Amino acid sequence: MKVIRRNNMVRLVLNLIFTGLILWAALANNSGKEIAVVHILAYNLLIFIPGWINIFYLLPKLLRNKKPVPYFFYLLVSFLALCVVLGQYLQWLFTKYHTNELDTFTPLAISSSAPNFLNNVQYYFDAFPAVAIVITALMIGYVVREFLLKLKTEKEIKSRQTVAELSLLKSQISPHFLFNMLNSLYALSLRKSDDTPGVILQLSDILRYSLYETREREVDVLDEIAIIETYLAIQKIRISETAHIFFTHKGISAADRIAPMLLLPLIENAFKHGVDSTAGDSYIDAAVFKHEDRLVFTCENNYKESKESIVGGIGIENIQKRLQLIYPSRYKLDIKRSAGVFRITLSILI
Repeated sequence: MKVIRRNNMVRLVLNLIFTGLILWAALANNSGKEIAVVHILAYNLLIFIPGWINIFYLLPKLLRNKKPVPYFFYLLVSFLALCVVLGQYLQWLFTKYHTNELDTFTPLAISSSAPNFLNNVQYYFDAFPAVAIVITALMIGYVVREFLLKLKTEKEIKSRQTVAELSLLKSQISPHFLFNMLNSLYALSLRKSDDTPGVILQLSDILRYSLYETREREVDVLDEIAIIETYLAIQKIRISETAHIFFTHKGISAADRIAPMLLLPLIENAFKHGVDSTAGDSYIDAAVFKHEDRLVFTCENNYKESKESIVGGIGIENIQKRLQLIYPSRYKLDIKRSAGVFRITLSILI
C-alpha cells in the first residue's frame, strides 16, 4: 500500500537524520583533537546497531507474529552482544589515546558505575547506557510512526469504502430511474402519441446526465434544475389533466454546486407514490431556492393513504445514505406525512 511505502521511507529518512546528528555532534566535539575521524564514526555507528536491528527487524516481526518472548530474547541478545563489542572497542580507544573520558568519543557520554568487584571491566558499563538510550529513542519513534500509520491507513480504508459505497448508490440511480421512464414511454406508445420521439430525446439527455455527470463529485445546481425540468416535461405528457405540477427555483447562481442526482430522485418519488397512485386530483409542488449559505429543496405531494402504502422507498433511502456520506454534518432532511400529504424538505450547507 502506498501509505505503508511512504511510512517506511519517512522512517528511513528520520533515522538517517538522527544518526547524522549524533555523528555530527561527535565530530564537532573532537574538532582540533588528535583522534582519528574513522574511530569516532565507528564507535558512534556501533551504538546504533541494536536499535536498527530492533526497529527494522525485531519490531516488525513482533507485529506480524505477536510473539513477545522471542522478541525480548533476541533484543536482549543483540543488546548484550553489542555492549561486549562496544566495550572492547572502547577499552582499545582508551588505551590508544591515553584517556578515560567517554565524551572524547561520543556525545552520548552517559556512563554507569561498575560494582567494586568489576572495576577492571568498567568500560562495559561505560558503553551500555548509550546503546540503551538509542534503542529506547528509536523504539519510541517507531511506535509513534506505527500509531500515525495506523490512523492514516484506517482513514484511507474508510475513504475507499465511502467511495465504493457512493459508486454503488450511484449505480442504483439509473436502473430505478429507467424503470419509471420506460413506463412513461410505454404509456405514450399505447396512445401512439406524436410526442414519443421528442420524449425519447429528452430521456436520452437525462440518461446521459445520470451516466456521465454522476462521475463528478459536484455539479452546477442549475444543471440539476435543468434535468428536473426535462423530467417534468416528460411526465406532464403522460399524466392526467387533473394532476397539477408546480416547480419553481430562485436565487440560484452559477457558482452554486451540489452532488449530482440528489434532487431528481425526490421528484421521482413524488410521482411514484403521489401522482401515479392517486385517483382523481393530485398535485406536486416543488421548489429550489437559496437561503443565506444553504440550498433548500422542498417537495409536497398528496398520496392515497392505505394500510399498505409506503411513501419513500428506494429513492428516499438512497438519498439519505448519499447525504450521510457526502454531507455528514452539513445537511438537514425533514420528512413529514399527514392526512394524505407527503412533504420533504432538504437543506444543504454549500
